[in-house]
Amino acid sequence: MQRSFQHRLSRSARAATAFRARMLLCGLAIVLPLSLVGNGLAQDDDRAFPLRAQRVLFLGDSITHAGHYVALIEAQLRLQQVDPMPDIINLGLSSETCSGLSEEGHPFPRPDVHERLDRALEQLKPDVVVACYGMNDGIYHPQSDERFAAYQDGVNRLIEKVHASGAKLVLLTPPPFDPVPLVDKGKLKPAGEEGYAYFAMYEGYNDVLTQYARWIMEQRERVEMVIDVHTPTMEHLATQRRSAPNYTVAPDGIHPNAIGHQIIARAILDAWGVVGEAEVPEPIMQAITRRNQVLHDAYLTSVGHQRPGVAAGTSVDEARRIEAELLEQIEQPLQDARQPNSDQTRVQDGVIYRVSYAPSQQPGQLVLGATYRLYIPDGVKQLRGIIVHQHGCGAGASIGGRTAADDLHWQALARKWNCALLGPAIEPRDGVNCRLWCDPRNGSGDRFLEGLDELASQSEHPEVATVPWCLWGHSGGAFWSSLVHAQYPERVVAVWLRSGGAYTAWSRGEIPEPELSDAVFQVPVMANPGVKERDDARFRVAWDGAKNMQAAYLEQGAPFYFAGDPRTGHECGDSRYLAIPFFDLCLAQRLPVELGQPLRPFDPEATVWTETFTAQWHEYEETGAVSDTSPPPAPTQGLIRMDEAGKMHLAWHAAADLESGIAGFVIRRNGEVVGRLPENPVGRFGRPLLQGMSYHDTPEPGFSAMEYVDEPGNFNELPTYTITTVNSVGLESEPATAGYARR
Repeated sequence: MQRSFQHRLSRSARAATAFRARMLLCGLAIVLPLSLVGNGLAQDDDRAFPLRAQRVLFLGDSITHAGHYVALIEAQLRLQQVDPMPDIINLGLSSETCSGLSEEGHPFPRPDVHERLDRALEQLKPDVVVACYGMNDGIYHPQSDERFAAYQDGVNRLIEKVHASGAKLVLLTPPPFDPVPLVDKGKLKPAGEEGYAYFAMYEGYNDVLTQYARWIMEQRERVEMVIDVHTPTMEHLATQRRSAPNYTVAPDGIHPNAIGHQIIARAILDAWGVVGEAEVPEPIMQAITRRNQVLHDAYLTSVGHQRPGVAAGTSVDEARRIEAELLEQIEQPLQDARQPNSDQTRVQDGVIYRVSYAPSQQPGQLVLGATYRLYIPDGVKQLRGIIVHQHGCGAGASIGGRTAADDLHWQALARKWNCALLGPAIEPRDGVNCRLWCDPRNGSGDRFLEGLDELASQSEHPEVATVPWCLWGHSGGAFWSSLVHAQYPERVVAVWLRSGGAYTAWSRGEIPEPELSDAVFQVPVMANPGVKERDDARFRVAWDGAKNMQAAYLEQGAPFYFAGDPRTGHECGDSRYLAIPFFDLCLAQRLPVELGQPLRPFDPEATVWTETFTAQWHEYEETGAVSDTSPPPAPTQGLIRMDEAGKMHLAWHAAADLESGIAGFVIRRNGEVVGRLPENPVGRFGRPLLQGMSYHDTPEPGFSAMEYVDEPGNFNELPTYTITTVNSVGLESEPATAGYARR
């Protein structure tokens, strides 16, 4: 039997189509607040129209002529398998304007794009034209209504001619002018002087370009797309100048360097829905740059122009022959670069296997890169399950997710049940619409399964591809977990939804509503929002959504529980001290005895649940944590190496206390405390832990190693060192005596 809440499947199908169209627009609104896709999107293909073009023509001044940002765009489209690949032609021309203006002192009249535009459109017959003008159009003077009107007229004529040819038009704002690198170089002039030119710029010229950029953005109703490259560059400069006041991406104030071109390319790619960033191997970048240059020079010569000093290119036929050779050279490198890459790292009592995937523009695939790190404890012959720790939305959450598989506390749970611990990390991109990945139906679900297949092969544990999962998710990760639970209930042991879930989105018709089988309502679920979210304008949806989802699932008889965290808002706080016991009990009840058997049913009336866990649950709802009266296990494998200077280098292993983790260690020499690790424990979001704990319930980067160096001074007998583990409630283990290494 299939059940669905509140909305029928037909409505969900309509919502799916509408959502796909909205999703791209939403992503643009976040990444580029002034950007908007106009009326060029076809109803039967939700990709941005430049990705569906047969030929894209770039026009512009010397910034476009340089070709760097155009080549970067092409490299990403090829690596991410845009298919069919548009024929990208760069026809930028140094010194060019669209206004026809030229300053006194310029060595020749600046070329005007309108002199060659008709010929270019006729000869190349592009489907899409991308135009970037403005830097030269103000001719480096202060603001003038006359010059501004000439620029507007030039853009207006550009719009008319491109549309008359049947092509769609993408207008780019001019990049900014940067006076900072020109201060004290005698190239800037204040207002009120004469003789402004490209070698004697008005010091406030960026104000002119800001006005031009603002006007370009106002043309969104007249063209198919406008993209703001001015603002992202200014924002990047502002960020970098907080620590480096003279930082620039345009050493001459005008022409972007490599970073400046990357910013322009990224703004365009984001607007086109290519939000992932694939790593481009240097041979591929060189070949694409060469292709761009050869075709640029050939077509520039073929179309003709009036700028002196530009070397003639080869014939178009010869350029196309060279292009074919270049593309053949990089065919295999492109295929290789698209393959997942992997490695493995030895940790103290196990191995962490990693596999990483590039973003893809193939239909149905994940448009962001993804990395999966899988911890497998030593001595496990056959895994019984996987604990999945899925981070939330935003670059900070993604970066936090990189250390999930390193977490000693979560590793202890995995080790107890012969399970693995998986830490996914989606490509960290601020401003990207999170639903591009946190809805698994947008490619992250298939990528997750693909990652498990690859990790199964890499680790030589084929069962990684088939064993059941515990799903832990925070915020967008909870959104993802709730939908994976709906898709694969027969593989889900239990679900922990920290401050999130997809129920609100599907009940409102914002995303397609999943079909919910009877098996969905057999899986134990714990919703765990922070109480402070309840009255928070931004995050109250997490609280209300959890309550509404619980009510709906309880109506179907599901074991769906709720634990409000009294101390937190959206951060994870000390939720692990209830989440780990929750999964511990669910694993005990539900893991099959033999691999391949179905999960066992969950019994909410079991004594260990009604007595032990219920008491922990109630304590957590009152205090935001769970108490612990049992000391942690003692360290093992303590070893001392004495160097030539008499320093003692101690190293050891320690398993985390399942109840309370590891807060640190106490090191004693001959019974006296000589050190603590860490020296100054910090708990930014909860109890202090050895590895720290981030907003996202993951170890902080650069966490402490289990090592200590002591300088005992002069001694007659070798000192005796003991190490004790301290858990997060302050309880110490039995001391472990470290032994001296043989010399």
